Amino acid sequence: MNTAVKRVCHVTSVHPVDDHRILHKECVSLRDAGYDVTLIAPREEDGVVGGIPVVALHAPARNRLERMLRRPPAAYRAALALDADLYHFHDPELLPWGVRLARAGKRVVYDAHEDLPAQIRGKDWIHARVRARVADAVAQLEEACVGRLDAVVSPSRSALERLRPHQPRVAHVANYPRLDELRPAAHWQERVRAACYVGGITRVRGARELVDAMAHARAELQLAGAISPPELRDELERSPGWQRVRYLGRVPQDRVRALLARVKVGVIPLKPIRAYADAFPVKLFEYMAAGLPIVAIDVPRWRSVLDAHECGISVPYGSPRRLGEAIAQLLDDDARAQAMGERARRAAERHYSWETQAALLVDLYGELLS
Repeated sequence: MNTAVKRVCHVTSVHPVDDHRILHKECVSLRDAGYDVTLIAPREEDGVVGGIPVVALHAPARNRLERMLRRPPAAYRAALALDADLYHFHDPELLPWGVRLARAGKRVVYDAHEDLPAQIRGKDWIHARVRARVADAVAQLEEACVGRLDAVVSPSRSALERLRPHQPRVAHVANYPRLDELRPAAHWQERVRAACYVGGITRVRGARELVDAMAHARAELQLAGAISPPELRDELERSPGWQRVRYLGRVPQDRVRALLARVKVGVIPLKPIRAYADAFPVKLFEYMAAGLPIVAIDVPRWRSVLDAHECGISVPYGSPRRLGEAIAQLLDDDARAQAMGERARRAAERHYSWETQAALLVDLYGELLS
């Protein structure tokens, strides 16, 4: 098959145009495999981002409800105008529109970025009384739609297990890092005596426990990401550990790479709720690719990786003191930290690289478009 003549379109109404999984991993890898790739995403104007043509999704939304009402039909119209051979949708609110395209004879793939019903049960912006009902409704929407599409891909095995009875063609495409983007510092001595956390800064992601832990670490924490809700920042600043935090805000990917090459420890403080405990956090593999030793909350799935490669320390959830002491333990033992970081990078190279996952996605597209 001559893949160069095959046009594929990735569509998101939620994620930013430079979402790493969508743009820098999937779209770029498919382009490199010879496909004509276009991305539809929220943006002010059409353009090219990361070498991928982008069709701007013009549908301003002041809140989540407006977004869910306005953006999906706008995304559908833009997708229809492209007349692609295959469409790859990234948000559950787009599923009914994906079904419409499938009925019109198009190949359609749904990318379940997470086990969404499980995630919803931990969302503090949804009132606790209705979370279970919302989660059930989303599960029913996904399950009703995916059987009418052509395939489901996901980095979440639990999501695939739930959706497989409704869509047997599934592919586990893990969210491993691109090794050409994340490289360790040339020399360990170039790193500073600091730990880091990169990602969403929220209560359920353990933000309060992490900042509290720094009161026991006698070291700097470089904290990168958006704080949500905004009032959480006031709470964090009242913690005794905040004086040891260097808050960097939300940083672009090139600065993330520089940050991970600058520090000596990566931290994963996420609360062990089901949605997190049943999956692997992306930052686990990003830290490993960057050659960092890891301090993580003790979740059996995560611990299995850290123990198998001897590249980190697991700490029981609920004790900021023990979390801080584990961070300090690695920062105070340079030889041990360096050895763990080297083992982490080797494991990433052998087992946890995006390059292996890109091949799975390209193979799926070849099957669907043959």
